[in-house]
Amino acid sequence: MSWANALLLLLLVLVAVLAVARYAWAARVRRAYAGIGAGVELLTTTIGTRRETLRLILCWSGLALGVIALAGPRWGSSTDTRSASGADVLLVLDCSRSMLATDLYPTRIDAARRKALDLVRLAPETRLALMPFAAVPVLRCPLTGDHLALAEMLTDCSPDLFPVESGYQGTAIGAAVSEGLGVLGRQVERGQAILVMSDGSDDFADQTKKAAEAAKAAGVPVYGLFLGDTERKVTLRIDGKDEVMDADRSSLDTLAKGTGGISVNATADDKDVKAILEHLTKTVAQRPWEERRQIVASERFQWALLPAIALLAAGVLLSTRRKA
Repeated sequence: MSWANALLLLLLVLVAVLAVARYAWAARVRRAYAGIGAGVELLTTTIGTRRETLRLILCWSGLALGVIALAGPRWGSSTDTRSASGADVLLVLDCSRSMLATDLYPTRIDAARRKALDLVRLAPETRLALMPFAAVPVLRCPLTGDHLALAEMLTDCSPDLFPVESGYQGTAIGAAVSEGLGVLGRQVERGQAILVMSDGSDDFADQTKKAAEAAKAAGVPVYGLFLGDTERKVTLRIDGKDEVMDADRSSLDTLAKGTGGISVNATADDKDVKAILEHLTKTVAQRPWEERRQIVASERFQWALLPAIALLAAGVLLSTRRKA
């Protein structure tokens, strides 16, 4: 057994302290009434002591179970099955240092993450995989229908994943696409595509042409989402000197035209992602898929929450008046 928020169990101590304080206060009130003398019987004749005690037990027990529910008890396991009809799309996200340029708000990499979240939102039936890249690609998330998990992984995609001191910085779009073909694997029954989100400043143009040929041979269209403003020149301080961060969509155009996909410029709204999805839906096979996940330590908070609500309701509604 485990807990989602084990520290909340400390609130049980607070509940116990409050319960003892409430009991001490009630005892003090009873002693004060006892000093009144003959009038105490008239003041308390309609109050049932046993009913009042039962009411307090129900309320405090409900509060204690409510704290346990908030702590999120977990045990057991379950199988989660997801099914839909769609395609498999590998999201290839540029995390080179040029993506820190500020010609898109606030930076190109932030704009790319927003666009990726738009894709997650607009394509719930599509299985997605995530591969950030710079000089080398790294598979961050394999194909999955769990879009929430993929969205969480997007937050960590930044140039920090590819330290320059290790030689991982640069922009190798072709290598990322070639690696992506292996990640997808060629399954005839599945519609597959690759979406490259990049500012297009490719350091290895020859690899990009070879990747386009390989993708065409595999029947996997490559789509491009261009992140940058060619009308603006943005300067960043890289390795102690100022450098202009170029943006060039020619590599994305080469991949798209050579494989049957399209490339578009990033827009302020979600029209760019919608255009890609519309083309993808028309040209890439949308077939049924099913995915099973084994969930270990399932959430069991409801086992404490429902009794807590019932006890609190019973305590509040219980009358403390004696029957005539």
